[in-house]
Amino acid sequence: MPPNILLITSDQHRADCLGVAGHPCVRTPHLDKLAAAGVRFSNAYADCPVCIPQRTTLVTGIKSHTYGEPRYSETYRIPRDRRDFLGSLITEAGYQTCIVGKTHWHTDPSFRGGFETVISHELLGVEIARRCGRPGSHFTGLGWNELNPTASLLPPELYSTDWLVDRALDFLRFRDRTQPLFLWLSLTDPHPPNVIHEPYYSMYDRSPIPEPILPAWADDDGCPLAIRRHREGYNGPRMRADELRKARGVYYGKITNLDHQIGRLLGQLAAGGQLRNTTIVYASDHGEMLGDCGDMAKSSFIDASARVPLIVRPAADAAVEPGRTIDALVCLDDLLPTLCGIAGARVPDDITGKSWQPLLRGETGSLHDFQHGQIENSHMFHDGRL
Repeated sequence: MPPNILLITSDQHRADCLGVAGHPCVRTPHLDKLAAAGVRFSNAYADCPVCIPQRTTLVTGIKSHTYGEPRYSETYRIPRDRRDFLGSLITEAGYQTCIVGKTHWHTDPSFRGGFETVISHELLGVEIARRCGRPGSHFTGLGWNELNPTASLLPPELYSTDWLVDRALDFLRFRDRTQPLFLWLSLTDPHPPNVIHEPYYSMYDRSPIPEPILPAWADDDGCPLAIRRHREGYNGPRMRADELRKARGVYYGKITNLDHQIGRLLGQLAAGGQLRNTTIVYASDHGEMLGDCGDMAKSSFIDASARVPLIVRPAADAAVEPGRTIDALVCLDDLLPTLCGIAGARVPDDITGKSWQPLLRGETGSLHDFQHGQIENSHMFHDGRL
C-alpha cells in the first residue's frame, strides 16, 4: 500500500518562528522533531501572500497571477475543471481523503475540492454559539487582522486549533484502513485575532522577545509607498513598545499551542501504528510582519510576510537523508505536484509548480532559477539568495 499522507497547514506562520530555525525563544518541539527526521526548506516562498489566492495555489499547483486574480477576492471563481484540484487528484489515485479546517479558495464555497470528507472550521462557530450563547467571533471585539492581544474567554476545547485537532483525531479513529489516507489538517492559527487561552497567553511574558526589524527608511520619507499604504490600511494607530512586545509574545504562544496540538495528532498516529508509513508535510500559506518595518499582517513581499516554514518528513522507507536543511528556492505551487508524486496521482499539464522529490532525494541542488510572485500591482522576482 502507498504511504499515508498528512498535510498540516497553518495560517500566517512566519518562517523564522521555529525552534529549529534558530528563533531565540519560540518553542516548537514537535515541528523540530519532524525536521530532524526529515528535511526543512529554508527558502520557501508564497507567490501571493494573501489567504484566498495562496490557498488556491495550494489546491491547483498554479500561481495566482497565472489565472488572473492575485488578490483577496471572495467573489472570484477560478475557471478550472473540478477533477484537477488537489483533493480530486488524490482521491482519483485511490486514497481516502479528508480535509479538516479552513478551505478559503477562489471557488464556490460549497465546492469540496475533491475531498471525500470535509469538516469545516466554521462548524466551530456553531458549537460555540450552542454552548456559549453567541458566536465565537463576538467574544473579543477584535477584527480578523488585528494583532492586539487579549486572553481567550473560551475553554481550550473550543479554541480553534484544539478543536480542529480533536476532529482530526475523531476521523483517524474511525477511518477506512483498507485505503491509504490523505488527511489535510488546515489550521487557522496563528492568524489574528491575537487571542489564546492560558498558559499560552502568558507563556512568553518573561522571554527574550526580539525587537521588530526597523530599517532606517521605515519611518521617513524614503519608506516605499506600497508599504506606507499597507501600514495605514491594516494597522491604525501604532502600538506602543510594551503593547507590541506582548503582541509578539502572544503570537509565539499561539504557535507553541499549535505545535503541542500537532503532538497530539502525531501521538495518535504512532499509537495506531501509522506514523512510520506516513509522509508528513508542514507549511503555512504566508507569514506575518509582526511589527517589522512598522507593519502588521501580510500582503507584502518583505521576507516576514512572504517566506514560509516548510518541513517534509517522508515515510520510513523513503530514501531521504534526515536532518538536512535545503536552501534551494521553492514555492507553494510546488506542493501539489509533490503530493501527487508521492501518491502516484495524475499531475495536470498546466501547473506552474515542480515536485520537491528530486531535492528530497538529493538528486539535484536546485529546482527553480527564480520565483515570480504578484500581489495586485506589486511583483517579486527572487533568485534564491537569502
